[in-house]
Amino acid sequence: MRKIHLLLAVLGIQTAIQAQTAKQYLPEDTSKAKDLDEVVVTGQYKPQSVKNSVYQIKVISRERIEKQGATRLQDVLRNELNLRFSQDLATGGSAISMLGLSGQNVKILVDGLPVTGRQGVNNEFDISQLDINSIERIELVEGPMSVVYGADALAGVINIITKKASTARLSVNARLHEESIGNEYGTRQGIHNQQIGLTWKKKNWEAGASLAHNFFGGWRDTAIGRELVWHKKDQRLLNGFVGYSKGKLNLRYRADGLDEVITNPANYLPFPDRISGDTLAYDQEYLSRRLMHQLQGGYVASNRLSFQLQSSYTDYRREVFSTTLNKANGDVRLDPGEGRQSVVNFSGFTLRGTMYYKLNELISLQPGVDINLDKGEGERLKTGANTVNDYAFFISSEITPGNKFTIRPGLRFIKNSVYDAPPVIPSVNAKWMITEQLDIRASYARGFRSPSLRELYFSFFDANHQVVGNPDLKAETSHSFTAAISLKNKTASGWQYTVQAGGFYNDVKNLIDYVFTQTSDTARLYNILRSKTSGANLLLTLRYRQLTLGAGGSWTGFYNDQYEADKSLPQQLWSAEANLTAGYSFPAIGLDLSLYYKFTGKRPRYITNGPDLVLSEQEGYHMADFTVNKKISRFLRINAGVRNLFNVDRIRSSFVAGGIHTGGGLSVATGRSGFASLLFNWNKN
Repeated sequence: MRKIHLLLAVLGIQTAIQAQTAKQYLPEDTSKAKDLDEVVVTGQYKPQSVKNSVYQIKVISRERIEKQGATRLQDVLRNELNLRFSQDLATGGSAISMLGLSGQNVKILVDGLPVTGRQGVNNEFDISQLDINSIERIELVEGPMSVVYGADALAGVINIITKKASTARLSVNARLHEESIGNEYGTRQGIHNQQIGLTWKKKNWEAGASLAHNFFGGWRDTAIGRELVWHKKDQRLLNGFVGYSKGKLNLRYRADGLDEVITNPANYLPFPDRISGDTLAYDQEYLSRRLMHQLQGGYVASNRLSFQLQSSYTDYRREVFSTTLNKANGDVRLDPGEGRQSVVNFSGFTLRGTMYYKLNELISLQPGVDINLDKGEGERLKTGANTVNDYAFFISSEITPGNKFTIRPGLRFIKNSVYDAPPVIPSVNAKWMITEQLDIRASYARGFRSPSLRELYFSFFDANHQVVGNPDLKAETSHSFTAAISLKNKTASGWQYTVQAGGFYNDVKNLIDYVFTQTSDTARLYNILRSKTSGANLLLTLRYRQLTLGAGGSWTGFYNDQYEADKSLPQQLWSAEANLTAGYSFPAIGLDLSLYYKFTGKRPRYITNGPDLVLSEQEGYHMADFTVNKKISRFLRINAGVRNLFNVDRIRSSFVAGGIHTGGGLSVATGRSGFASLLFNWNKN
């Protein structure tokens, strides 16, 4: 049996299906495609190349995801500049920050529609709940997209573009992935992932489905007894779609389901229970279920007029299930303690309609409506059903006074059922193509973030937490500026290079944060801060035959929240990042070698120590992955490598940013690990 298990450790399966829309614009060999020629759809009037987009957009391709051997979306995004992650060891979730702003300001979209399921006291979406196998590409737009996508897009947008049917009539794909966690591996330790899917296409119809099981056995590391430093996670993800396209009409329905169990085993208490006299361990499970429906349609009346309608409905259920385990006889019972059992249900409905009209060669218009209805109920929310309804009308115009200059102004008009939303949100984006090789982009946007249901109505008390929402919260607003310059050229010797330099500045008012009362440990949310973040970055990409190199660096200023109390302190505290990607292909033998590296610099922060302010910091750290991809037959490829080459697990930290779960350090990874997958793809034309 052991031999069989070890043999399975080198297996895995994955598809490389290209999205139909993108296939109309991309070269057949995507490994040789140019970055700025990749097709994007986020915030666009119609699909177009990155080079022609008025926004500065990063694209992470399916090829990159596969080469990196990623099992979570976080594995891919953590290599990008201006993105940082933290792990909530109390709930097993992960949190993201962008441009120095927390993840509650980052809009997570699937095919352009928002995902329901922000959780935890910090109101962040756990991106590890998204199925990495269903992703065709990822589009990242840094900076506010509030005019186009509304609330929560203050820092930017991460749009997950899912796979569509391939050009083959029938395609079958599967993946089996095995990975150690640090030095831990076994039938119930490490990572054991399996996925299988198929797509079908005939004439005007296409359909597909995929089922994935992801098992993470947790990580014990230095924990003693039953405890785990990182909690065990068991996920089942199911998705399916059906589409119809004929002439000027296209329709598509998609459903995504999640069933997740995070297990938090505890050690036995060193003293007996005061009532029963038994020695007990208090265990918890966090159960999440989500079902997201999407219906999208488009109609092209002419080359000057088109319509698009998008709608989604999501049910999300989050349950905390607590039990006691008797050390003497193994008896398991429900934990009757206060706050130890809870069920919270959220539902979200989105209806989004847009029209594109080309008035003439100079002006194009895009008016649209955006309706978002959110509802929540459960033990940890205010009694009864809590609702937040947001209604918006937006309009933007793309003005092209010449072949080299494009400007896109926009306005969003908002009405909210609960909070005082800004009545009008403006934005303006501009692109100047100085030459075919050199262009400049700049933008200003008035961003906003609405208080979530959790922030308005959440109430939670147990032995470790006392958290109270605030129904009187105001919306966060910001003035945000971004700018970037890009140069792309090719030398006489055949080297292709791209240089991009940019910067950003965000001034946020009414920032929502927790305030602890002086008489207790109760944390209550208030609009208390005016936050400012800024930064600059530089990126360089080189290509020569089978060699690809990319390097970049950024410098981000995080707001010093002690500045308002003491103006002698610096207003911003700075932290550096750097990344490197390197790849080399051997086409004759079907072999690819890849290296992914990122340095996250130390982050300083002032904290109180009695009556004094002390400059503390989170330690900087290095992360790197090395992967090998080998084609072994017409249908099979093997993917193997080493993740976290520098063996990072936790870093020294005298504070934990962005949350009320704190500890004597920050756990950022699970140490060096090895992985192997076998990827299978079979097509019948």
